[in-house]
Amino acid sequence: MRRALLALAMLFVAAPAAAQKYRFPMELPTSGTQPYVTAYRDEDTGAGLKDWNCGTTTYNGHKGSDFGIGSWPVMDAGSRWAVAAADGKVIFVNDGCADHCSTGDCGCGSGFGNYVRLQHADGNTTTYGHLMLGSLVVANGATVKCGDHLGKVGSSGNSTGPHLHFEPRNSGATSLEPFAGSCGASASLWLTQGAYKALPADQCENPTPPEVDSSKLATESPSGTLTVAPGANFQKSWVLDNDGNTTWSTAGGYSLAQVGGDVLGATLPADLGAAESIKPGAQKNWVLAFVAPTTPGNYSGDYRMDRTGKGAFGATLHVEVVVANAGAGGASSGGGASAGGNANGGSAAIGAGGSALGGGGTKPGLGGGSAATSAAPSTEDVEGGCSCRATGPSRPLGGAGFALALLVLGARRKSEVRSRSLDERRRRALRPGR
Repeated sequence: MRRALLALAMLFVAAPAAAQKYRFPMELPTSGTQPYVTAYRDEDTGAGLKDWNCGTTTYNGHKGSDFGIGSWPVMDAGSRWAVAAADGKVIFVNDGCADHCSTGDCGCGSGFGNYVRLQHADGNTTTYGHLMLGSLVVANGATVKCGDHLGKVGSSGNSTGPHLHFEPRNSGATSLEPFAGSCGASASLWLTQGAYKALPADQCENPTPPEVDSSKLATESPSGTLTVAPGANFQKSWVLDNDGNTTWSTAGGYSLAQVGGDVLGATLPADLGAAESIKPGAQKNWVLAFVAPTTPGNYSGDYRMDRTGKGAFGATLHVEVVVANAGAGGASSGGGASAGGNANGGSAAIGAGGSALGGGGTKPGLGGGSAATSAAPSTEDVEGGCSCRATGPSRPLGGAGFALALLVLGARRKSEVRSRSLDERRRRALRPGR
């Protein structure tokens, strides 16, 4: 019975996390001296020397793996970064130690000098020792990804020259041999260990996928070309899909920026709200308020998502706007625009064109508009299929013309009176009995 209970209890014991696999803990330079092995962990517990391959590339009592970078000038150039061998959390940092120790007996920082220690998911830790003074770029409590910079390689603490001391430890603070071999560990802690005296690979076990900023246009409103009056306010909106793998936020440097075309009065770049966080797969509705130019014509603008330091990305949002002539528009029962028509009938301005009953526009220079601005009556057939003659409105009379009109009107009235009187006398003469 007791055995059965014990077996049942063992089923509920959480299995320990799998051992973390490491990458080479230094950033490889693109040129110049490449890092190299200077000393492995000493596997001999006595006075002898024994590395993981049963060789002697170590020194007595050494608990880590050392990787050199070359001469002092390489170090002084600050050109070699120590990096996180795996994802983890910074649990200790030490800075402030002189970094040009060459005696191997500069005990600052418990012998590690300037160093960083990370805690990993499997409970183990890794220590990165002998870093350059003031070069650390992480703080205690920070979360780091595999390959993130920690500090630059130096020679602080117990060191005889520029190198990185890398040391994994278990949860009990006992140092671990990361190399598997005849005289080393049974299983390597490196993702790819490499040959004896060669460097482990610099690939991470669970590499963070590269960041992809991307956006896709879902909808726009209103669509197509907009027609507005000079100086008018108008809006346009777009819904964008975040189809990348990054999250858009103001803190992350994301905004909507103009990338080409005319300046149309919108406030740009347009920022996200302070609390907005547009995750991958989510949408963002951008609404821009524009002010039309005061000069009639065709205008356009292009806009894209932008990330500070990375540049524009994703779909291009487009505005196409026609600013119409002031006062343009077709009459309800008349011809083209108030300024006269063109050879095809009506004005080129938006809303022009007139109805067939009003005559449309005539040939260039002949007008076809309202009474206030029309040209003299035409004696030619109206363009556009009408078989009638254009009559045209009368011109307004000036002062002298008005006086003359009054004289003519008076003469007409006297003539009409005389004519009516003559007609009356004739009718009387024709009456019976006269």
